[in-house]
Amino acid sequence: MKKEIKIVLCAIFCFVNVINVLAQQKPAEISGVITQKKNYEITIVGKAEGKSFRAIQYLIDTATNKFSIVMPVLANTSYEMRVAVMKMGHRRLETDYVVNFPLKLVAGQKLNIALDEAAFKAKKGFIIAKQAAKFPMTQVSGKVVTSLKWAIDLSLEKVVEGRCQTIETYTIAKSDSTFNFNLPIQKEGLYYLSSARFKKRLYLKPNDQINLVFDYNTGVELSASKTTEANRLISEWERLINPLKLMSLEKKPDREAFSALYKPLQVKVSDFIRQVKTADPAFNSLFKVAVQMDNSLLALNMLLKSSTEKRGGYIYQSKNFLAVPDYYQQLLRDNSIKSGQILQLGEGYDYINLYARFCLNHLNENQKAQMGDAERVKLLMNAITNDSLKSFVLKAQLEELELNIANYSEFRDTFMPYQKYAKPSSVKQKYEAQLKTFIADTAFIGKSAADFILPDASGKMVSMKDFKGKVVLIDVWATWCGPCKAQIPFLKEVEEHYKGNNNVVFVGISLDAEKDKEKWLGMIKEKALEGVQLLDNVGDAFGRKYKMVAIPRFLLIDKRGNWAEVRCPLPENKEKLKGYIDRELSRSL
Repeated sequence: MKKEIKIVLCAIFCFVNVINVLAQQKPAEISGVITQKKNYEITIVGKAEGKSFRAIQYLIDTATNKFSIVMPVLANTSYEMRVAVMKMGHRRLETDYVVNFPLKLVAGQKLNIALDEAAFKAKKGFIIAKQAAKFPMTQVSGKVVTSLKWAIDLSLEKVVEGRCQTIETYTIAKSDSTFNFNLPIQKEGLYYLSSARFKKRLYLKPNDQINLVFDYNTGVELSASKTTEANRLISEWERLINPLKLMSLEKKPDREAFSALYKPLQVKVSDFIRQVKTADPAFNSLFKVAVQMDNSLLALNMLLKSSTEKRGGYIYQSKNFLAVPDYYQQLLRDNSIKSGQILQLGEGYDYINLYARFCLNHLNENQKAQMGDAERVKLLMNAITNDSLKSFVLKAQLEELELNIANYSEFRDTFMPYQKYAKPSSVKQKYEAQLKTFIADTAFIGKSAADFILPDASGKMVSMKDFKGKVVLIDVWATWCGPCKAQIPFLKEVEEHYKGNNNVVFVGISLDAEKDKEKWLGMIKEKALEGVQLLDNVGDAFGRKYKMVAIPRFLLIDKRGNWAEVRCPLPENKEKLKGYIDRELSRSL
């Protein structure tokens, strides 16, 4: 009898599980539009057993205002839609504000949602229709083969200016392995399935229906029940280069082992390119560029990652290409890609900038070490011949040197010669944002610096007129400023370098409040601060006049008593700072 009861209970348990699984296999479809074309993040958040989790995240940019989400609906789970309205920050998009809407979902449901940002703050921006929206859909679904025992985020990405940009992120539950993207793709081209482990290319057109199974560790396709001729070729190419791709991703690839596989591959690459003859000429042209780029990127990544240098007894990966064999020197230059189509590939931006860096490998290490930012950018820009691609070398350098460019003079010398390449909106935006940081300083450069007087540690009033005929370096700091105190050891080294030189004066101006004078005096004694130390009560006489919104800040006055620079490199960059001081010392009155 007990055995029979166990069998019945087991059957009931299995039946309930089957019902739950079947319920989860009927996804809900949520599609619609946002009335304003801006940047948004739509997130579907689930909550079960007191815990919240992200089910889907969908990103909308100004290229479209349509969205479509397909997701499994879990039993005993409540859902809400979070819409983040984005704005452009100093460096990247940032959240402006977020609105939340409860969402009642059932398996198999189809919702058409219209979102009106103008009414978001009043919680009136959400309208639900009965039927799904009618616009062309592209479906990418399938299964991930993985041994991982936790949830996986899988994204579908589009290409924007040679970089991948997420459209939707689908969370695959740890008890599941399937995914389903159903998107309003309006433009055919290369897209990417992306995770923490891999990026897999797909060539998609409106209304395509792709179903595939792939290995989570490598992204290599294992099978496909629905695909296209273009995607079959992409998968064939992935399998061909996968062994080399895995080697190039190693922390420090073995050059000899890589070359043993890479060199024989070159004949196969040429043969493969010749066989790209689908019925779609647009795909053929783009994919041939992709194959050429992949072949070069494999070598570039391997060469850079295997370039190491010894510093202080330790081995570090170099930022430069070192000891590049003649074989790769010739091959990479012969196969350099000049076509603007490179920007239709998600790795195109990386390729352009890696290749430009590779073109500097003819310089010896001493030359590279002594090269200034302006000279380096000039060489990188000259390494690329296509004007459209130069724009994105410029953008990469604007990003890389953002914290290194100290002032308007450096920006002028480094980037202004290439202003004509700042035409694409993203490059122009980056260029103008950096320029805006420094442009206000031009109101002071060359003007008199003798218009402020401050008390020193003994209470004596000190004017900048007192130092006319000398070069003056001013350090603006405060006792409460951690980064300011971090610069003190470096500043002492700079001061030591000029010890005995009566033509240089070091002045510290503290923005501490008058009420904290004792604390300021204590810090001068504790840190053994030398030079002339002045107190500017919360910036009343100096800090506000020169718009000191962030410290530490270093300024330089020339021998005539005029501002030479109102933003100098930090003392941690000792040689660069000394170069500024030496420049002014070398000038006559």
